[in-house]
Amino acid sequence: MKIIKIILALVAMGISVYGLITKDFSYGPISSLLLGILLAIIGIDEFKTKGKNSWGMFFMPVSLLIIVMALFSF
Repeated sequence: MKIIKIILALVAMGISVYGLITKDFSYGPISSLLLGILLAIIGIDEFKTKGKNSWGMFFMPVSLLIIVMALFSF
């Protein structure tokens, strides 16, 4: 899971930096989708380690909202 989180974070950051440098924001929804997936993975890890009373209760609904909004922007 740790490797997947690192890869998702680096790819999302790379897409965002590319958009800022070139002022081409057409890849913004892909970056948002990757960040939503990253937050979902972080939420799952929080549930596994700390149980229901953790930040996982915050990360999961936020990640679902980000993923849905990214899918509507395609």
